[in-house]
Amino acid sequence: MKIKIYLIPRNCFLWLSRILCFLGLLLGQSAYGFQDRTISGTVISDSDNLGLPGVNVVLKGSQKGTITDIDGNFSIRVPDGSNNTLVFSMIGFEKKEISIGNSNQVDVTLSEDISSLDEVIVVGYGTVKKSDLTGAVTALKKDDFNPGVITSAEQLIAGKMPGVQVVQNSAEPGGGISVNIRGVGSVNSGNSPLYVIDGLPFSNSNAVTGVGDRFGAPRTQRSPLSSINPADIESIEVLKDASATAIYGARGANGVILVTTKNGEKGKMSVNYDGYAGVQNVANKIEMLTGRQYYGVINAIIDEGGGSEQDRVEDFSGTGTDWLEEVYQPNAGIQSHNLSMSGGNESTNYMVSLNYFDQKGLVINSGFKRYGIRFNLEHQASEKFKMGLNMSSNYSKDEFTPGGFQLNEHAGVVFAAMHMDPSLPIKDENGEYVISSHINIDNPLALANGKRGTGNTYRTFGTIYGEYKILPGLSAKLNIGGDVSNQVREFYIDRSTLDGNAAGGIASQLQGTSSNYLIEGLLNYAKDIGENSLRAVVGVTTQKFIVSRFSAEGRGFPSDATQTNNLGLGNPALNVISSSKVDNTLLSYLARVNYSLKNKYLLTGSIRADGSSRFGQNNKFGYFPSFAFGWKVNQENFFTPLSVLFSTMKFRASWGRTGNQEIGNYRSISTFGNGPVVVYNDQQYTTTQPARIANPDLRWETTEQINFGLDYGLWDDRLYGSLDWYVKNTSDMLLSLPIPRSSGFTSQLTNIGGIQNSGWEFGLTSRNITNPKFSWLTNIALTTVKNKVTDLGGINRIVTGSAGATNQIAIIEEGLPLESFYGYEVLGVWQEGDDYDVTEDAVQPGDVKYKDVNGDGVVNSDDRVVLGNSFPDLIWSLGNTLKHKNLELYVFIEGVQGAKMLNNGLIDTYFPAGVRRNRYAEPLLNRWTPENPTNEYPSFVRTSSQGEKRVNSKTVEDASYLRLSTVRLSYNLPVNGKTFRSVQFYMTGQNLFTLTDYSGMDPAINPNGSANFRIDWNAYPVSRTFTGGISLTF
Repeated sequence: MKIKIYLIPRNCFLWLSRILCFLGLLLGQSAYGFQDRTISGTVISDSDNLGLPGVNVVLKGSQKGTITDIDGNFSIRVPDGSNNTLVFSMIGFEKKEISIGNSNQVDVTLSEDISSLDEVIVVGYGTVKKSDLTGAVTALKKDDFNPGVITSAEQLIAGKMPGVQVVQNSAEPGGGISVNIRGVGSVNSGNSPLYVIDGLPFSNSNAVTGVGDRFGAPRTQRSPLSSINPADIESIEVLKDASATAIYGARGANGVILVTTKNGEKGKMSVNYDGYAGVQNVANKIEMLTGRQYYGVINAIIDEGGGSEQDRVEDFSGTGTDWLEEVYQPNAGIQSHNLSMSGGNESTNYMVSLNYFDQKGLVINSGFKRYGIRFNLEHQASEKFKMGLNMSSNYSKDEFTPGGFQLNEHAGVVFAAMHMDPSLPIKDENGEYVISSHINIDNPLALANGKRGTGNTYRTFGTIYGEYKILPGLSAKLNIGGDVSNQVREFYIDRSTLDGNAAGGIASQLQGTSSNYLIEGLLNYAKDIGENSLRAVVGVTTQKFIVSRFSAEGRGFPSDATQTNNLGLGNPALNVISSSKVDNTLLSYLARVNYSLKNKYLLTGSIRADGSSRFGQNNKFGYFPSFAFGWKVNQENFFTPLSVLFSTMKFRASWGRTGNQEIGNYRSISTFGNGPVVVYNDQQYTTTQPARIANPDLRWETTEQINFGLDYGLWDDRLYGSLDWYVKNTSDMLLSLPIPRSSGFTSQLTNIGGIQNSGWEFGLTSRNITNPKFSWLTNIALTTVKNKVTDLGGINRIVTGSAGATNQIAIIEEGLPLESFYGYEVLGVWQEGDDYDVTEDAVQPGDVKYKDVNGDGVVNSDDRVVLGNSFPDLIWSLGNTLKHKNLELYVFIEGVQGAKMLNNGLIDTYFPAGVRRNRYAEPLLNRWTPENPTNEYPSFVRTSSQGEKRVNSKTVEDASYLRLSTVRLSYNLPVNGKTFRSVQFYMTGQNLFTLTDYSGMDPAINPNGSANFRIDWNAYPVSRTFTGGISLTF
């Protein structure tokens, strides 16, 4: 294995250190120069009113502390003033903060901590104590989120939740992120979870998804969480099993992510500023042939018959051009600023926040900015009526360069920089960008500077609700929500590029508006009868989604001066205009009952009926029930002897049915499109013809899931966590089946296939050391997922998938993981002295040796085998938090084992589109020659002699890795409370080193965006980031 260790220039550390030291000296003056006074008191237990020995008493925001004596008495000196707060904590008891004012005597009563399992967890359409949960739900609070640079809120939970895989599709600023919960269950429908923010379910569709012509493939879509300021989030809950997700019916099959934003609390207004700044650099630069290496290797290959004399590399002065270095931007800046104000009184709580985020790209002329504002309000208008408002508005601006799976001169900047001739200069003697006559690739700098795209997105969303107490225990709630997004993307390709020069400039504008409106009515009932409790909710909800899009394109402009400002100046005959509008509506009825018997036996049942306009005429409504049972074993009398060891033990079991309605709009009905142009009476007419055959039986994909879980706590919850095992069966999967040609079509979308996901999830939190001077907390998360296709409706197999010139990448077959890589097994390299009689293929020494699986003497498509799949055998993470007085160190390591990825960059090395294309350095520098008869790399002389077997056991690589993902060091400056309530300095490093066998850009990326199989090609470089920041609370 090889270790990729990413270093940062020393001056960057000096820069961050100087800033932090300066701020520390500036602010530290407020911590000193005041007289002290002595505070005394007694801490007692509320259960017996006896003194508590060993309670930690700490002055908040300082390192001053003491411990109560055997009678619960304490004495501590604090700075003079009325703003001091003492924090009382002890294992097994709830922490309490007391504002001491001008008093010198403080007596405190502590209540027993029922454990961390009694925290309140947000679930669908309500909340529940964690100790009463019967479903598989993982929650993270704001203090547990990942630190560092967070572009989209999914990164807050990346690696921290068992069963939840967060994958960066594109590392470009603002790039898309995929989240998969307990595997994937669909080929033709979405695999993304449902996102619910402050009670509003969101659509995953973006208003604008494409790019201008000749610019490159569309960027991967962003989730709704990219529109939220991460600093505004209070908690994120992930619903994983069907018991938890069935309340969301036809949208719950892929799991549900619930996001709750912060609100104010009763008390004096608190003002907080949190800001950081830092630098980014490419974490792993692919080593391509340098100019001098290229000159030697390519000419040697030509000498051996691998090219013509016309392809020979001419000698040149100097070392050539490192094209990747030219398009990369070193020490790219990044900054974030958040300002929030919160507070409240007896009847009203509020929170207002402003934020600004600016990330420069690692590739020149790329970047992302976001400005946002949020206002949350909760008001108790009367004893019976409460109302609230959660509103957010933001503006984001993108600047991006071409990427995606385009080929040759249409390809992206990184692809061009990797494969461009390194013996050439950037510009010729006339100042024009140099183009190679041997390679049909544009100049990388011309692409970066001449193909420019910008995006502007305005998004406002929120909810307003009112809740009225009808009777004791019975309340009604009306929730109204909305989400409106307007996007505009503009692209211009100027004449400095091959595409722009050929077309006389290409200008494109894409505009889109997406709207989402919710009206929801709920009845909640709560009743406690002795040790028993009943909680119930019933409701009706309707939601409408509308997306309208418009695009225009012009080419053939008089000059490049107008860019996208006047598309009408282009050649009218070449103008292209298009528009569309789609909508869908959901009408739902829901109910859930939670019953706790003697606080030992927990029962949960729910059902939802979803009516969707997307479903076929014969299947307008779907019904999604669930049942769950929980047993608090530690509450049983027979468990008492074990209570010394086990403080908590709860078994859970659940079954439920959910659906996936992401089948697209109008796919159940006949649609029409443009047909051929005909001439009648010397006039041209565009005809209309059927584009899709109707299927009135089309319905949602259905998932049934069973889950068995254990929540545990040991030694007064010094160790606690959960263990889950699940089986998730998806049926009625959408597949295109062949139909008789007499219908006018060759295939029809039908519900017929099936997929199974199963696995284990394990989470552990260990409070290894807890005392006022030093503490150590460890978090572990382990996930396994096993995926297989269970039904293809009688189809033997489906070979699918493409990227660039690579086709038939994966296979779908019953019994195999979905879309497993499918290709040829490489045995090594043909050597001199091998027995060539075993094959009829025209091979020579130095050629790749493929396995003849069926032994017929010819290696062809019949010899393809399964080469692995993109589903990891194990996903794991390990986090450690160490605190010494006011200093805190956080270290987070994560890894993936057993996943495969197709490295298309390696394909371009083995099967180049021309001998003069640059390639990975290591294979070419260590290639087979008579003097170096290696069995690792071929000679690269006869790259296509056996046909281009592009998908093989060399190009499908092991993408397992271990990564030191985050290290954060923070210091809480002692303050007196008069000017600042708290001051914290911090430094964070991300993506510090990676241990992997993968030879591509990064083993954790997923540029093609598919959850089923991953392809690395033309990937935006992944960054290594160092930041320094400060958090101030007034």
